[in-house]
Amino acid sequence: MIDVPDWLDAPRGLVLGVLRFLWWLAWDVCVQTVGWSIGWCLLRVVTLGRYPQERFGGVDEAETGTAILVEIVGLVMLAVGIWWLAGEWP
Repeated sequence: MIDVPDWLDAPRGLVLGVLRFLWWLAWDVCVQTVGWSIGWCLLRVVTLGRYPQERFGGVDEAETGTAILVEIVGLVMLAVGIWWLAGEWP
Protein backbone atom coordinates (compact mmCIF):
# COMPACT_ATOMS: atom_id res chain seq x y z
CA MET A 1 0.00 0.00 0.00
CA ILE A 2 1.23 3.51 -0.84
CA ASP A 3 1.62 5.78 2.13
CA VAL A 4 0.47 9.42 1.92
CA PRO A 5 3.93 10.85 2.82
CA ASP A 6 5.32 8.95 -0.20
CA TRP A 7 2.91 10.87 -2.43
CA LEU A 8 4.26 14.14 -1.09
CA ASP A 9 7.93 13.31 -1.73
CA ALA A 10 7.74 13.82 -5.51
CA PRO A 11 6.17 17.31 -5.36
CA ARG A 12 8.49 18.26 -2.51
CA GLY A 13 11.50 17.27 -4.61
CA LEU A 14 10.20 19.24 -7.59
CA VAL A 15 9.55 22.35 -5.48
CA LEU A 16 12.99 22.01 -3.90
CA GLY A 17 14.57 21.79 -7.36
CA VAL A 18 12.72 24.90 -8.54
CA LEU A 19 13.70 26.81 -5.37
CA ARG A 20 17.36 25.84 -5.79
CA PHE A 21 17.27 27.04 -9.38
CA LEU A 22 15.74 30.37 -8.31
CA TRP A 23 18.39 30.73 -5.58
CA TRP A 24 21.14 30.14 -8.14
CA LEU A 25 19.55 32.61 -10.55
CA ALA A 26 19.23 35.32 -7.89
CA TRP A 27 22.83 34.78 -6.76
CA ASP A 28 24.08 34.85 -10.34
CA VAL A 29 22.22 38.07 -11.11
CA CYS A 30 23.35 39.72 -7.88
CA VAL A 31 27.02 38.84 -8.14
CA GLN A 32 27.52 39.00 -11.87
CA THR A 33 25.31 41.92 -12.77
CA VAL A 34 25.57 44.18 -9.74
CA GLY A 35 29.11 43.25 -8.70
CA TRP A 36 30.52 43.46 -12.23
CA SER A 37 28.81 46.78 -13.00
CA ILE A 38 29.99 48.58 -9.88
CA GLY A 39 33.45 47.00 -9.93
CA TRP A 40 33.95 47.67 -13.64
CA CYS A 41 33.09 51.36 -13.27
CA LEU A 42 35.25 51.82 -10.18
CA LEU A 43 38.28 50.00 -11.58
CA ARG A 44 38.05 51.85 -14.90
CA VAL A 45 38.09 55.18 -13.06
CA VAL A 46 40.94 54.18 -10.72
CA THR A 47 43.09 52.70 -13.52
CA LEU A 48 42.23 55.50 -15.98
CA GLY A 49 40.43 53.13 -18.36
CA ARG A 50 43.11 50.42 -18.50
CA TYR A 51 41.55 47.65 -16.40
CA PRO A 52 39.50 45.59 -17.05
CA GLN A 53 40.03 45.34 -20.79
CA GLU A 54 36.57 43.84 -21.34
CA ARG A 55 33.63 46.06 -22.24
CA PHE A 56 31.01 47.04 -19.65
CA GLY A 57 28.76 44.08 -20.40
CA GLY A 58 31.64 41.69 -21.02
CA VAL A 59 31.56 39.63 -17.85
CA ASP A 60 31.07 36.47 -19.93
CA GLU A 61 34.13 37.32 -22.05
CA ALA A 62 36.40 37.97 -19.05
CA GLU A 63 38.82 35.42 -17.66
CA THR A 64 37.72 33.80 -14.41
CA GLY A 65 40.26 35.62 -12.25
CA THR A 66 39.42 39.00 -13.75
CA ALA A 67 35.69 38.42 -13.36
CA ILE A 68 36.04 37.36 -9.72
CA LEU A 69 38.27 40.32 -8.88
CA VAL A 70 35.97 42.87 -10.52
CA GLU A 71 32.85 41.35 -8.94
CA ILE A 72 34.40 41.25 -5.46
CA VAL A 73 35.58 44.85 -5.76
CA GLY A 74 32.07 45.86 -6.84
CA LEU A 75 30.31 44.05 -4.00
CA VAL A 76 32.78 45.35 -1.40
CA MET A 77 32.31 48.90 -2.66
CA LEU A 78 28.53 48.44 -2.50
CA ALA A 79 28.79 47.30 1.12
CA VAL A 80 31.17 50.15 2.00
CA GLY A 81 28.86 52.67 0.33
CA ILE A 82 25.87 51.40 2.30
CA TRP A 83 27.92 51.46 5.50
CA TRP A 84 29.18 54.96 4.83
CA LEU A 85 25.74 56.38 4.02
CA ALA A 86 23.87 54.56 6.78
CA GLY A 87 26.52 54.99 9.44
CA GLU A 88 26.41 51.31 10.38
CA TRP A 89 27.63 48.07 8.84
CA PRO A 90 24.96 46.30 6.72
